[in-house]
Amino acid sequence: MNGKTTYLILYPVLPFHFEYTAYSHGWVLLLPNQWDRESQKLCRAERLSSGEVVLICITGNNSFKKPKIIIEVSHPKSLSKTELKEITTLVSHMFRLDENFQEFYRLCDQRGDQWKKLTQGLGRLLRSPSLFEDIVKTICTTNIQWGGTKRMIEELVNAFGEKFQGNPTLRAFPTPEAVAGVSLSSFSKRVRMGYRTEYVHLLARQMVSRKLDPASFFNTDIPTPDLKKKLLGIKGIGNYAAATLLMLLGRYDELPTDTVFRDFVGKKYFKGKKISDKKAQSVYQSWGKWKYLAYWFELWEMYNEEEKKKAAANA
Repeated sequence: MNGKTTYLILYPVLPFHFEYTAYSHGWVLLLPNQWDRESQKLCRAERLSSGEVVLICITGNNSFKKPKIIIEVSHPKSLSKTELKEITTLVSHMFRLDENFQEFYRLCDQRGDQWKKLTQGLGRLLRSPSLFEDIVKTICTTNIQWGGTKRMIEELVNAFGEKFQGNPTLRAFPTPEAVAGVSLSSFSKRVRMGYRTEYVHLLARQMVSRKLDPASFFNTDIPTPDLKKKLLGIKGIGNYAAATLLMLLGRYDELPTDTVFRDFVGKKYFKGKKISDKKAQSVYQSWGKWKYLAYWFELWEMYNEEEKKKAAANA
């Protein structure tokens, strides 16, 4: 590939665990993200504000005491200081380097047992560089199996994402302008999203017109209940999706009460019995504003155990 390569380094505040942040939920497996678990490298094509499309590959240095995030940027043309700053800002956002988890770690430490391992830098859940991408991906996880989510996002990226010049098979996540720039009819023909088609197209139009301002959702002065109402005002966002988006916005005091949540809590804590949502939610009540993280890491641990069993069975 002809072009230039620039290396950037970020120094996370302790504790920080690169792999457990990158591979913390399904986002890492959705385009334009490409995760190599063996090398623990996350790559993605990214369109910068300048319009330049670059390839960003992100790795850690496998050090817990002195962690570093190494960003390898492949770019056809020279990048300005502003563009390089934008790249470090978006990677910091993805890995939540500006969030403080010390209170969560204290709660984990008090509980002991399996919770103590979370104090070794776990807690950060990967998010997208933009709120538009996070909302679209959240909408595409509702009422559908994971394979369907991956297919919809793949079609969206391939149809509307801008190509990386160094490798035209790689595309960035579409901008709201790219989606809003075609009619709803044309959009629905190029990306098969079912009833979600209208929601994603409307979201793009609202962001382009500034009816929805992404920055306003990151206002820490807004109480979580008010922010949830704001999210529920977006067409296609229900209670489950709102809880997921609150997590992506750094608010962990809402639980994603869906079928997965109900089944998991019922199986783990109530011997498989069907229980009310109120009773299921009470399991994590003592975690206060960290409820989502407590639930998520119990669920993720179950997924990891299932993966290990499958790998052992296929060995």
